[in-house]
Amino acid sequence: ANARRFERVNRENEDLREELTAKHQIVGQSPALQRVTKEAFKVANSSASTLILGESGTGKELLAHLIHRASPRQKGPLIVLNCAALQETLLEAELFGYERGAFTGAVRRKIGKFELADGGTLFLDEIGEMSAGMQAKLLRVLQEGVFYRVGGNDSITVDVRVIAATNRDILKEVQEGRFREDLYYRLNIVSIRMPALRERKEDIPLLAAYFIDQFRRERALPPLEITPEAVRKMMDYD
Repeated sequence: ANARRFERVNRENEDLREELTAKHQIVGQSPALQRVTKEAFKVANSSASTLILGESGTGKELLAHLIHRASPRQKGPLIVLNCAALQETLLEAELFGYERGAFTGAVRRKIGKFELADGGTLFLDEIGEMSAGMQAKLLRVLQEGVFYRVGGNDSITVDVRVIAATNRDILKEVQEGRFREDLYYRLNIVSIRMPALRERKEDIPLLAAYFIDQFRRERALPPLEITPEAVRKMMDYD
């Protein structure tokens, strides 16, 4: 009975992995996208911090998933945190965790994203939105590989690869003093720029077909097609 339960859990985990892989696949065959994926496969084998640049909606998180899946850390976790969604104190608690009683409402210990990502990859989205104080704390962890939970005294050491992303002109942010230069160079050991869809319009029909197929599967509908006229309108849109 235990063996059957174990087998079932293994099968469910495998199905979930396949589902997540399908959900996070990068669709397209354009030269611009092929260049990006080639760069991603190159950096995947190293443990170097990687900075993904690109406008909102270009697929920076998808690229982070690709790098993680192609890396030796693929069996480890990929933990995602959007830095723009949280104010400084909440971001610190999310990244490093906190001890019970560290602040009002901390009724039990919370494990932070760095700890959860041990042996795997931590993807920090919208890193350019991070406050100056938080940038300093993140830099210290990247330099020393050690951190403390909020309200804690015990040092915690983790083995984490960091991938960061931003839609800002991060070099301009550095030059204008809004982003720490030392943190920029620590994160930007390798950088990859994700092209906007208008730079790879030949991928539009493939993406449209992919999304239509997803929609069809979710609704259990018969095969659907997009008319050539509708495809042309999408291709003409800037």
